Amino acid sequence: MVETVQERENILQEIQTAIRHMAVYGVGNLLVKALGFFMLPFYTHYLGPTDYGILEILDLSMTLVSLVLNMGLTPAFLRCYAATGSAEEKRTFVATGCLFGFTTGLATMALGVAFIRPITHLIFGHGVPASYVLLSFLALALNYIALLPRTYLRALEASGMYVTFDTIGVFALLFLNIFFIAVMKLGIAGVLWSSFIVAAVQCVGFSIWAAIKTGIRFHMPHLRRILGFGLPLILSNIGLFVLNFSDRFFLQHLRSLEVVGVYAVGYKFGFMMNYLMVQPFFTMWQTRMYAIHARPDHRAIFRHIFSLYSFFLIYAGLAMCLFGSEALRLMAEQKFWGGAAVIPVVILSYVFYGLSYYAQLGLLLTDRTKQVGAAGACAAGLCLIFNYFLIKSFGMMGAAWATALSFLSLAAISYVLSQRAFPLQLGLGRMGAALATAAAMFIVCHLLKPGNPFLAIGLKCISLAAFPAVLWKTGIMPAGTAAVLAAGWNKVVGKVAKLRPLAARRGATEAL
Repeated sequence: MVETVQERENILQEIQTAIRHMAVYGVGNLLVKALGFFMLPFYTHYLGPTDYGILEILDLSMTLVSLVLNMGLTPAFLRCYAATGSAEEKRTFVATGCLFGFTTGLATMALGVAFIRPITHLIFGHGVPASYVLLSFLALALNYIALLPRTYLRALEASGMYVTFDTIGVFALLFLNIFFIAVMKLGIAGVLWSSFIVAAVQCVGFSIWAAIKTGIRFHMPHLRRILGFGLPLILSNIGLFVLNFSDRFFLQHLRSLEVVGVYAVGYKFGFMMNYLMVQPFFTMWQTRMYAIHARPDHRAIFRHIFSLYSFFLIYAGLAMCLFGSEALRLMAEQKFWGGAAVIPVVILSYVFYGLSYYAQLGLLLTDRTKQVGAAGACAAGLCLIFNYFLIKSFGMMGAAWATALSFLSLAAISYVLSQRAFPLQLGLGRMGAALATAAAMFIVCHLLKPGNPFLAIGLKCISLAAFPAVLWKTGIMPAGTAAVLAAGWNKVVGKVAKLRPLAARRGATEAL
């Protein structure tokens, strides 16, 4: 398809808007995760593999509860907010959602406190204090109450404010962790108290802000719309939990908590792919895709955004695969180095995950959330089968490959269902060729592996620099996408050129 200059300009403007919001979320995630990574030597010094294993199982258990409790509220809220008419109606809609979250969050908190001992026994058996689970559960309920007020910021596309609040929360969390673990010597309890305190402060702050912004009111039809869109996504959320985290439970029972701890540290480095690329896109896209769909040229924009997103996703994955093991050995104690082997496979898993979310585009645009849930459930069933057989035979590496195969299944199922609902020409063949090119470069670097560390790093840097050039010269990157990138580059160069005379005149004025 040949695009006119005006169409290309429209596409470029929309892509710039998407990239701007994604960049803000991405920088925020990068800062948050960088802070966490700089603290990794501290955590691995004060906490052993078994402690890490307990925290991992505890965190995953609360994540599972939150996926059910959240009821698909975030995507439902954003979808319905975009379809709501006047500003006054939007405020009523937001107030309704926030009031529903507040009341159900308090009810959940009361139930958790009442049944905390049997819940602790169910998760850990004997030997782990019920206070650990209680603190985690209270923090979960507080974060749930703050969920829709936080989502309101995203609906307003206030990405800067959203990231600022997140970053402040992380700084507070890290400060409290250092105090409780290193000074008070509380160990695991210090991590849990930190999370509870930060969650409580954020819950109160966001709730008050939303109440001032929208008032306190309730409109049942708005709630029905939210639940009608969101409830079918519970199945999808549980499916994503199984895909992301069920391997830890299999490792706990088929291996040990110590293996879970080593695997969790290695997984954390691969999981950076999710935080740096997938989640920033996901956060921006949940709002932006509906605005794009309202445009007459939405098909061309969707095609170009997929090309750019998939190529940058693969490029980032290649970079993390090449340098992941070095980063782990630099940041973690030697007792956790065994987790380096799983990093490339986990990164591949989150490339597939990032693609799977875009593959659901047609289902979300046509409100077919039941099919999104069905795709997640099907992939989750396959994941449980992969986990059992692969972990039983291959341990940590089996867990990593089970995750990769499961996300690949989710992407394939979602794409087939989405194409039936809303056909789009995305160019999967080119994306597959880009992925194969990246895999070949990684394998070559891994097999050659010079003994001199400087030569090894040099080879990896050359491969990383060569990757985009190979895509461009071989035609793997579509001509239309390349033209959009070139137009964007020319616009940046033009703006820089305009700034030079201004800078020269300012310098001459200051000299006088």
